[in-house]
Amino acid sequence: MNYKLNSVFFAILILCISFVFTINCVASPVLSRYSEIKKIRFWTAPDHIRIVLDMSGESIYRVRELTNPYRIVIDIPGGKFSSGLKGTEINNGVIDRIRINRLRSSAQVVFDLPRKTHFDHFALKPFKSHPYRIVFDLKKSFSEEEIKRKINTAKLIATSGDRIVIIDPGHGGSDPGACSGSGIKEKDVVLQICRMFAESINKTKGYKAILTRRGDYNVALGKRIEIARSHGGDCFVSVHLNSYPHSRACGSEIYFLSLDGSTDKNAQRVAERENFLLELWNKDKVREDDVQSILLDLTKNDVMSKSSVLAECVAAKMGKTNSIPFRGVKQANFVVLRSMAMPSILVEAAFLSNPRDVRLLRKRDVLNTIAREIAEGVISFLESNSIAETYMGKINYIEHIVKKGETLWSISREYGLPVGSIRSLNNLGKGSTIHPGQKLRLSGKE
Repeated sequence: MNYKLNSVFFAILILCISFVFTINCVASPVLSRYSEIKKIRFWTAPDHIRIVLDMSGESIYRVRELTNPYRIVIDIPGGKFSSGLKGTEINNGVIDRIRINRLRSSAQVVFDLPRKTHFDHFALKPFKSHPYRIVFDLKKSFSEEEIKRKINTAKLIATSGDRIVIIDPGHGGSDPGACSGSGIKEKDVVLQICRMFAESINKTKGYKAILTRRGDYNVALGKRIEIARSHGGDCFVSVHLNSYPHSRACGSEIYFLSLDGSTDKNAQRVAERENFLLELWNKDKVREDDVQSILLDLTKNDVMSKSSVLAECVAAKMGKTNSIPFRGVKQANFVVLRSMAMPSILVEAAFLSNPRDVRLLRKRDVLNTIAREIAEGVISFLESNSIAETYMGKINYIEHIVKKGETLWSISREYGLPVGSIRSLNNLGKGSTIHPGQKLRLSGKE
């Protein structure tokens, strides 16, 4: 009798162990045992360099910092490099070179540095044509003199008396945006349009254009905000290209912010795509308390109403284009517009999913026409609307209240600002400490 009971108990125990093991196997992510590093890419921005490791699968990786000389070492257990992959010399002041070491049981990537460098890293899962990736952002260091010079330059522009137009080419760097079947990337075309747009603005007496990026690199949302505000922007125009699952959709659209919902399903789809891409590639969040402050200011100072007027002024010019049909003015909840406390619009200039639009975008005269019409609309708005000193971007700093556990380094990463810049704006010496509840000014104009 006891033998039978023990047998039954033992069988039940085995079944329970098997069930738990099965559940754990199902619930745990399966990591590639032999991950292959397929490609190593990098982009250099004014304040950082981004390095991306394209992987064959989801991978475990370890990061170490070494000194004498300074190095960042990435170990990938069980990893290997694709055939023909080599290291590369960079020598841009942030990183000297990228080396690869083919070890017996792992793959190792080494960043040789001229000095100790602050950096962030994160992993990304596949998205469309992009594989698993491991991303590193290495920050450039600036002297106190360089930081003061940049701040003073921005203040001179903000107080020049010119109307300041902030021009934001969408995406950039490791974030290509939409892509056509023939390989045209949104980030490249919108940069061309925005350069032409800026040229048209700068040719007009009493106007000055400020680009949020001048080349092919990533710009964090916090940095876009800082650029717009520190230069005293009178309005903000973000330029993008659209995409749709089928090729029939074509033409241009203009968006301004809606806090209540999108004009239609397509407007909601466009906003969701742009918001997702911005958050996916930048890993940059604007703090909720700051967002609420901005939204309060948007409502209080009637900036959203002025944004609708700006959209209509640009639409009046773009609607005359015969080559690319105009689809109208719409509203949606775009993160980049929600974060700007000044009249702001987002222009979707054409569809990269439409073959005819793509053919037109290959023509320089078409791009120039798009840029000129946006510029004419913006100038028309600024000429007819007195907006000086009506929004937070013109008169205030971004104010951040220090939370428990935060440091100057963590706050600088959050907003994409150099630590030296935060120290300078708040008269903090190198040995100064911050404490919970302390208010810090992060950017803006006096």
